[in-house]
Amino acid sequence: MAKWIEWTDEQRAVWAEWLASRPQVIQDMAAKFPPDELYRLGSSGHRVTLYSYSEDGTMTVNVTGDFNFVAFDRRVFGITPDDLEPCDLPSPDERKVIQI
Repeated sequence: MAKWIEWTDEQRAVWAEWLASRPQVIQDMAAKFPPDELYRLGSSGHRVTLYSYSEDGTMTVNVTGDFNFVAFDRRVFGITPDDLEPCDLPSPDERKVIQI
């Protein structure tokens, strides 16, 4: 499993404060799926980052050219936790979309 971003201590504190004010379902999802980790979406094989947690137990994810060979970035909602698994960053020689 790979961290796609490194948080400062201040960012971690803000995150913890925000998370403590959320419903339990959100806290549980965030504990199992931290937003600073990279995940593989099982249904498509894309690497994704988390955008949001929903009270219905689903998440919204980002599919970007930073971690995938895609024609355009997109945000996908309604993703169930069962469809995500932690993954590694792409290798340096993996093809990527050139961002203009």
